[in-house]
Amino acid sequence: MVWVIVLKLLIVYLSQLVLIVSAQKEKCPPSFDCGILGHIQFPFTTTEQQHCGVLAIHGCQQLSPSAPRTIQLGTSPSTSYSVLSVEPRTIFISDDKQQRYLKNKSCKAFSKNVTLPHTSPLASFSIKYNITIFRCNHSIKPSLSNDFHTYSNCSEYDIFYGPPNTLTPPRFQWPSSLAPCSTIQLAVEANSTDDPFQFLTDSIAVEVQLSDQCERCLRRSKGRCLLDTKREFYCSAEGRNLALKLGLGIGMSCTVIIGLLILWYSKPRCVFNFFSNRNPESTCIYFGVPVFTYKDLVIATKSFDCSRELGEGGFGIVYYGKLQDGREVAVKRLYEHNYRRVEQFMNEIKILTRLRNKNLVSLYGCTSHDSRELLLVYEYISNGTVASHLHRHESTSRSSLPWLIRMKVAIETATALAYLHASDIIHRDVKTSNILLDNTFCVKVADFGLSRLFPVDVTHVSTAPQGTPGYVDPEYHRCYQLTNKSDVYSFGVVLMELISSMPAIDLNRHKDEINLADLAVRKIHKNAIADLVDPSLGFESNDDVKRQIIAVAELAFQCLQQDKDLRPSMDEVLEVLKRIESGKDEEPSSPSSVDHDDVKLLMNMKLPPSPRAVTDKWNSRSTSPNVSGQ
Repeated sequence: MVWVIVLKLLIVYLSQLVLIVSAQKEKCPPSFDCGILGHIQFPFTTTEQQHCGVLAIHGCQQLSPSAPRTIQLGTSPSTSYSVLSVEPRTIFISDDKQQRYLKNKSCKAFSKNVTLPHTSPLASFSIKYNITIFRCNHSIKPSLSNDFHTYSNCSEYDIFYGPPNTLTPPRFQWPSSLAPCSTIQLAVEANSTDDPFQFLTDSIAVEVQLSDQCERCLRRSKGRCLLDTKREFYCSAEGRNLALKLGLGIGMSCTVIIGLLILWYSKPRCVFNFFSNRNPESTCIYFGVPVFTYKDLVIATKSFDCSRELGEGGFGIVYYGKLQDGREVAVKRLYEHNYRRVEQFMNEIKILTRLRNKNLVSLYGCTSHDSRELLLVYEYISNGTVASHLHRHESTSRSSLPWLIRMKVAIETATALAYLHASDIIHRDVKTSNILLDNTFCVKVADFGLSRLFPVDVTHVSTAPQGTPGYVDPEYHRCYQLTNKSDVYSFGVVLMELISSMPAIDLNRHKDEINLADLAVRKIHKNAIADLVDPSLGFESNDDVKRQIIAVAELAFQCLQQDKDLRPSMDEVLEVLKRIESGKDEEPSSPSSVDHDDVKLLMNMKLPPSPRAVTDKWNSRSTSPNVSGQ
């Protein structure tokens, strides 16, 4: 096995050597003659020498001035455009189909999206002068400010738009009432008016933003930006003598590698070993995520500037950051080198490296074992948490998040939790502040520091209760037995928050209703669901919304049962939510769906009160070694 790895490493060394030698032989001129377009230079190049740039123009070598010069932005021939002119970092292209649509005032103009090349370690791409168009079904009547325009002359949909994106402030949040609509970015040549055909244009300015690495390579090293065989960035100026160094050092490297591999396989592999005086098994973990340097993350977060704080969790603060390659990230920073918190930190890496789901936040990487601090790097989700949307107007009025979006949040969160349970993982901290939203209001469930890998051959895990007051399963609290039904209870609280816009814990409420779960169960017992509903949702004025809210409240009621065996599974919860959204809940329920008669029977039961988790303290006790843990 060791020799196989050594052979693979030798192949990598040799491939890098060949790449560098060939790059040295294949010199790129400082500029290219592209006929009527004049001389072009990096990041633009010709199709004959594509390796010399990031966007290649076809037809530069044709002698006729009238011969077309074109560029293909995607993999399909339909993504080919005529080139009008070229500037140092911008190329102006023309879309012939869009020109016809605009000339004929055809609504097809609102369906023609420009396919831009994928972002690479060399550069990213954007339309320089553009506007966001929202295509909405006629049934959608968004509430918009005077800055927005409406175009209603299309038979299949209505068009809504605000000012061009070049005039909107950074991090501008589009109105949530437009979230159900489709979006498209189109090129503009003037400020928006009531007639979109007056300011839309077929002339598109595609801007190339070089990565920070490439910029440094060009300016400081006077080198050339290239990608190696793994499509990772390197600067040609940094590798001029590398071929010789590799050739001379390859034998010595092999010897060193063999020795290191023997040592590697003879010792346990520890990732974060901050506590040399601790049991090493407690600080060892196996994982395979990219490693970031502490310095890079300090730069990305501007030295962990307090103005960049996104939120605070049980054992760390999360900061907004921007990496040198242009990616926006969320960086979680451990408070201190606390042994218990490090265990939770490790747990999050172990959980996230085995998960891949569109409704779960992605882990980009972490710091290495010799870093000054433990840091986790996630994808940045720009639209905040569900809690922030539900409770941001708490002091004045209820949230403006429409019911359609709340149903979308419920279904996508249930999808994520069902996926976790199918992967034998219990989240253990399901709450609205751990449910993130992107700009299209798609859900990303986050924060796996308390999550638990669940043994497949046991019915529960004995562990001291952990979680957030107001969301913790009362049976877990009483019996110290964690099951996947614990997540179902927490999700029931989330459903009630989506219905009511009330926080899970509110000390200003009556002492028996501090927990939203207690309040909701009492109101549903009294058949007073209307008292719970956020007035902004249209419960009294929209029959379909009323039907859905009542059905979701019945589902939440089942999730909030004190006895875990009376709660549905997460798969059943997801199935019922989809039926409610589609309107099929009005039909006879399937065996796995919520039965309305069962709900009525539950409502007639006398239930014990939930623990007031905001004041109760967890009592720890020893557990059997085969099932105890976090």
